[in-house]
Amino acid sequence: MSACLSFCFFSRLFSKVQLLLLLVFLISCQATEKNTADEYQSPRERINIDFDWQFHLGDISEAKTPGFDTSAWRTLDLPHDWSIEGEYNENHPAGIAGGFLPTGIAWYRKNINWNHKWKDKRVVIEFDGVYMNSEVWINGHYLGKRPYGYISFAYDITDHLRVGNNVIAVRVDNSKSPSGRWYTGSGIYRHVWLTATSNIHVPVNGTFVRSKNISEESADLIVTTEVANRIGANKKLLIQTRVRDAEGNIKATKSSSIDLASGLTTSVNQTLSLNDPKLWSTVSPYLYSVETVISDADRIFDKYTTRTGIRSIEYTVDRGFLLNGEPMIMQGVSLHHDAGPVGSAVPEDVLRRRLELLKAMGVNALRPAHTPFAEAFYDMADQMGFLVMDEAFDGWWQAKAEFDYGLYFDEWWQRDLTEFVRRGRNHPSIVMWSIGNEVKGYTPEQQKTVKDFLLTLDTTRPVTQGRGYAGGHLDIDGFNGHGEYVGALQKHHKKHPDKPIVGTEITHTMHTRGVYRSKTVYRTRDNPAPWELKDEGPARAKKIWEKIKDKVYPVEDLTKEEVFPGIDMTYGSSYDNSLVRMPIREEIKKTRELPYFIGTFRWTAFDYLGESFGWPARTSNFGVIDLAGFPKDPYYLYQSQWSKKPMVHMSPHWTHPGKEGVAIPVVVYTNQQSVELFLNGASLGEKAMTGDMQLVWRIPYEAGELKAVAKTNGKKILEQIYRTAGEPASVSVINDKTDIFANRRDVVHLAVDIVDKNGSFVPHASNRVNFKIDGPARLIGVENGDILDLEPHKVPTRKAFMGKALALIQATDKPGVITVTVSSPNLSSQKIVINANEATD
Repeated sequence: MSACLSFCFFSRLFSKVQLLLLLVFLISCQATEKNTADEYQSPRERINIDFDWQFHLGDISEAKTPGFDTSAWRTLDLPHDWSIEGEYNENHPAGIAGGFLPTGIAWYRKNINWNHKWKDKRVVIEFDGVYMNSEVWINGHYLGKRPYGYISFAYDITDHLRVGNNVIAVRVDNSKSPSGRWYTGSGIYRHVWLTATSNIHVPVNGTFVRSKNISEESADLIVTTEVANRIGANKKLLIQTRVRDAEGNIKATKSSSIDLASGLTTSVNQTLSLNDPKLWSTVSPYLYSVETVISDADRIFDKYTTRTGIRSIEYTVDRGFLLNGEPMIMQGVSLHHDAGPVGSAVPEDVLRRRLELLKAMGVNALRPAHTPFAEAFYDMADQMGFLVMDEAFDGWWQAKAEFDYGLYFDEWWQRDLTEFVRRGRNHPSIVMWSIGNEVKGYTPEQQKTVKDFLLTLDTTRPVTQGRGYAGGHLDIDGFNGHGEYVGALQKHHKKHPDKPIVGTEITHTMHTRGVYRSKTVYRTRDNPAPWELKDEGPARAKKIWEKIKDKVYPVEDLTKEEVFPGIDMTYGSSYDNSLVRMPIREEIKKTRELPYFIGTFRWTAFDYLGESFGWPARTSNFGVIDLAGFPKDPYYLYQSQWSKKPMVHMSPHWTHPGKEGVAIPVVVYTNQQSVELFLNGASLGEKAMTGDMQLVWRIPYEAGELKAVAKTNGKKILEQIYRTAGEPASVSVINDKTDIFANRRDVVHLAVDIVDKNGSFVPHASNRVNFKIDGPARLIGVENGDILDLEPHKVPTRKAFMGKALALIQATDKPGVITVTVSSPNLSSQKIVINANEATD
């Protein structure tokens, strides 16, 4: 008897006892169905092939030949970025855009042994990203070329495999520089996979899951599944789709029968209804698995799993953005894809730590700028509960950097945009598409062309564009810097009252960890960017300033005379007084005051390599977290406004030798009602937090203890204490893990502070820090956050900058005890012990 028999029909035939027995039987049938489903074994196999590639920097045309001698080549693991391994040099062609790091041409090769399980199957090699102009060969057979360095792509290698050894060769050409306006990296900098399927299968990214009719009681899932038949005969197939919750329980099923001719691919649409769905949100990012099983009467051909979440999104001009019917301001940040000392080859542990820092800051929305990111990024966004504005391109038909993707756009954009949307469309975190950023010379017709093509792939999300508001065809008008002028957003809304607005890149402020200025700095007026000096030099910047000075937001100086003079202008102040047009506090105010302004994505979360203001700076200071992953003071300003977790933070530190008696501006951020400040035990008064989002004291400096006590309803909630530091005496190391797996992937962050004899942090320390590793681990990067420090990243030493340094240690494939000795000349050292456990897979 089938479990789908009608209960209503039987209720008219049986007594209450019989009905109870029937219910028990039906439940047992469902349990049997679940157990049977659990036992389905898929012929699909996906394996990672990141390890043991051979690498050569330079161009050798014969390297594509299977028998080519690579004995002198370097062996390494992916992801790999060869640019970050090089030295900074003012003459490197990538210049300020690429952070003065090298580019070039390189080859990768990988030996793959034939697997007997591949007989009568299709085998596909998948690249998550290769920068750029990649060309791929298998056993000397040319598979193709992909210019766009940020897109994932795949090749079917079935017909070119042979029993025995198979050779994958990849040529990467990033020799024409600059190929981007920021640091791009070079190489196979993301994962590579082999996927084996039967000849009847779901193609790569071949499912599309979306939800509708969503309520707390029920939701409908619409599942479109592509099915390809390469078996050489027509087949009658059963397509069974099951929805599983996070615990693996089956919550809904649907079956469809199709007749599929040989050599064709078809799409199957199914609607499944769920009762009491758990909705995905930024607070509770619940995920379901959608399983698609393709079979006939004799066998299972494929089992394909898609992870997704159930949520509704709505954009309005009167209530802003709504997630699951609830208004929510997008508290967002823009990100580039590099991560300090590892460049663009970012291990998952490093990426996860970065996202955890943003979650703790109160961020709920992310903008990958200005390109597709690695698949792991979107998986983590799904799991951690971030909203994502997913951006496909920087520019379109006109190149913005001399050798960027604009040179290839006309030929490749539709194919790349298709790959981009197909890969991302099942991620609940992605809530809008961005089709470009500050697109050079675009026309409204071009904007419509790109948007309309995207809508052939997905109509479930709105489309925006960074600084694309003038095009007229967007669902949500995107503003970058021009939205930071006083009244700009209101003026646009008056002309377009039915169009929501998003700050695709708002606001722009510049800060250096540990650096402070008491007088306000505007970039154009006080430290112009290279593009503001173009052709006419300072005269041009002065003209620009005269034009905009009445449009930027006024930020009052903290003191009449500069308290911290003599600081290199390359460094930005860590107060909220170092800006381009709009301070952070005004950014936050505007999202709260203007209902049609759905949120912002500040530029940027982290400092990123490239796009510097000139040699010897390897970057600019746009992040609120530095290149080493250490938060700057504005991080805590955002946290005070965006996070509900109680916090209080003072700026600056309290070690200012030589400034005795000088009034130091002390700025305090908190999400509590008031703060009382104490200096050496004496109260300096209590102040209530206001809409200005900061409390300011001007305190004549004397050494000792400065304490901030944050209160709500008159009760102490938490406190922060700074103590005046003496001379450096030792290193103090915090490691984020004590146990890892010997899997060649796990990473430990070693954050080093320079402290005095009492353990107080020394904020101006610049001592050299050395790292000695004993045991099964390797150093993958060192950093300190100083944008003027041009020392290499892959060496076991780094000077501290403003008292801090970072080392990244990665596991090998050998279990054992890892001991890292962190030392500095004339300071006490520290040993860190890490256990590398046997890998579980």
